[in-house]
Order: sequence, then structure tokens, then C-alpha cells
Amino acid sequence: MSDSKPYVPFSQRSGLEAIPQQLRLGEVSDELRRLLFYYVSLEIDRGRRHGTTRFTEIWKRVAMDLHILFFKKSIETFDQKVSATEQRLSVFIKRAYIGPLFNLIEFFVRHPGCSDELKSELAGAFVAARAAYRIIDNQYIAAIGTEEQAAAFGRAIADAETKNATAARKQLIAAGVALRNSDWAGSVRESIHAVEAIAVRLAPGTKTLGKALEVLERRDHLHGSLRRAFDTLYGYSSNEEGVRHALVFSDEAQVDEADALFMLGACASFVSYLLARGA
Repeated sequence: MSDSKPYVPFSQRSGLEAIPQQLRLGEVSDELRRLLFYYVSLEIDRGRRHGTTRFTEIWKRVAMDLHILFFKKSIETFDQKVSATEQRLSVFIKRAYIGPLFNLIEFFVRHPGCSDELKSELAGAFVAARAAYRIIDNQYIAAIGTEEQAAAFGRAIADAETKNATAARKQLIAAGVALRNSDWAGSVRESIHAVEAIAVRLAPGTKTLGKALEVLERRDHLHGSLRRAFDTLYGYSSNEEGVRHALVFSDEAQVDEADALFMLGACASFVSYLLARGA
């Protein structure tokens, strides 16, 4: 079966799992845990002394620091076998809460005995899993989204459902799916389309967002300064290689994850605002 449209999982189509991973603060996906342990296990293999069950001197120090400084155990209880460290890390990475888990990852990326390859791969795991966090400067893990953006997105989905704004709700969900799939320009496009759907619905007879916002301003449904601010965002979204026009969009458009996150939060808030004003 062929379909030109991107696949949207049932959980996101139905809104049961609408919020994209990048906005799920405080959560660690199974995919991220899987990738983190995979890359740590590769590093452990690199640190194994050839033909033995013990570490090289460099990784013996890493394992000892892990045991004593991270896990707060005594030197007398340190097990020099590679399998002991690997098994302990397997259990910890699978089960640990987000705080202790991220403390462990920061331990690895900051430790001088860990390879640059491991540090690069761990950073890549957060990107590949589309986590709400990133490794910054090979030292710290920081959030890329905000609680406010996540709340605005969830609220807009609920508001659109309550007001039977099916088109806007569908496009907000599509924006979240595009963000999850690393389609930054597609996410921006769908975010704008969600606002357009609401604005045109509230201003019958109009066909574009710009015209609809003008009508809403004249009817006192929209403050002039807000209209001008959103006109600016609307213009931005239309200027980068035709971001709003899927058929002419190219991979060269300068739209990144930060842009897509901002536009999703801003447009979600604007959808809720227009629904409230037009009620």
C-alpha cells in the first residue's frame, strides 16, 4: 500500500499521545534508554583488555570512579571484572529515574577517561530519540523545550476538541508529529495552518490568515498589536524557501528544532486565544 502522506500513528491521530517527545519534560523514553546503554556498552568493549575479563588501565580508573564517586561505594567492594560493571550499568540505565540517570550520563561525558567517541554518541542518542533534553558542551544536560510550551500545546489540543475545531486540532497534532519526526519546516507549516484554520473559521468569507486577522481585529476579537505580532511570525514562516508550501519546500530552508519548538508553542497559545475570543 502506497500513500504520499506521512504516516501518523493512531495514538497521535486520536490525541492520546499528541505531545511530541521534545516537550515531554521529566520523561525518559525507552528508546533513549536503549540507545544510552548501547553506546555505553560499546565503550565498555573498547575499554576491555584484549583476551581478558578486565579493563585497560584507563577504563579501570573510569570504573573505579564510577563505583566510588558516583555510586558512593567503598574501594573494598570494587569488582574489577568488566561484566560486573556492565551488568550494574544495564540495570541502572533501564530502571533509574530521570535525575540519577542524567547524572550518570553527565559523569561519562565529563570524565577524562571516556572516549570522545562515547561522548559524541551519547549526545547523538538524545537527538536520535528526540528527547526533550540535549547534552551541551560535553558537560551538561539541559532541556530544549519548556513546561510552558508543553502546557500550551496540550491546552490548545483540548480547547480545539471542546470547541469542535477539528481542522485546527488535526493540524496541531500534525505539527507535533512533524516535530517528533525531525521535520522542522513541516512542523512550522502545520503550526501556522492550525492558526489559519481557526482564524478563517471565525472570519467567514476569508481564505487566508492575514485577511482573517484583519477582520477579527475590526470586530474587536483581536488586539491590533497582537495581529501585527502574528503577521510578523506569519511572514517569517512564509519566507524561508516557501516553508508553508509543501510542494516547493526544499531541504535548504533555514528552519531548525528551536524554531519549530517556538512556533508550536506560540501557535498553540494563539489557537487557544482565538477560540476564547471567538466563543
